[in-house]
Amino acid sequence: MNIIKFSLLFIVPLLISANSISGVKEMNKLVFDLETSRLIDGEIHFSMDIVSLKKLKKKYPKLMALDTTGFSKTPQTKMILTKTAYIVKKPAGFFDHENIGSEEFTKHFMGDQKVKKLDKQSYKISVPGADSYEYQMKTFFDSDDISTLPDSKVIRAVTAVKKLDVISQSATLIIFREFSNFTKYSAGSIEVSSIIPLKENKTLIITYGLTAIKKYYALKPLLKQTHMKDIQIQKNLINQY
Repeated sequence: MNIIKFSLLFIVPLLISANSISGVKEMNKLVFDLETSRLIDGEIHFSMDIVSLKKLKKKYPKLMALDTTGFSKTPQTKMILTKTAYIVKKPAGFFDHENIGSEEFTKHFMGDQKVKKLDKQSYKISVPGADSYEYQMKTFFDSDDISTLPDSKVIRAVTAVKKLDVISQSATLIIFREFSNFTKYSAGSIEVSSIIPLKENKTLIITYGLTAIKKYYALKPLLKQTHMKDIQIQKNLINQY
């Protein structure tokens, strides 16, 4: 999961270069081409853009489908768009919807965030720290064997994402996450991850994200740095599970 930890905006002391985190490489366009051989070598690739809703519609019309709840229309917000790609040392079978959707895995994957299960798909997440905040997360799955996608808007979002990368057509599982009810910083967020088997114990994860952030916090250098750290941590957490 690529949730932006907005509280870190207030504790990162410097505008550090985007190339300063080892093994994490920023790509030159949002919907970048995959460099599979470099990902196999362990690199993490990502892209980020921050735009107004008007520019989002004009520049990235295909990604408008990610806003399944209408949060992009919230006044005084900017849109954060991201794409990430990395390979984990796990077989495709690890990404079973029951395993990934379990409370045990969710608590592990969320790291130092406090997790409280609300129902089968939903969790309340509390982010610790001086600028702590809370939000809710819902997770749905789509595969050849089972689909828990709740409505046509979510189906359209998943379909749109799968069309952006040819390799996503061979995904064994799609994970759709909806983030809402933020107590600070954000009006909402959506992430769609494609789980793609490559080799016996190597699985490619491609994630697209759309977040509406209060415009006062739309500081790209800091958001980028935080995002880079988060995706490196999440890759490690999956490998450690």
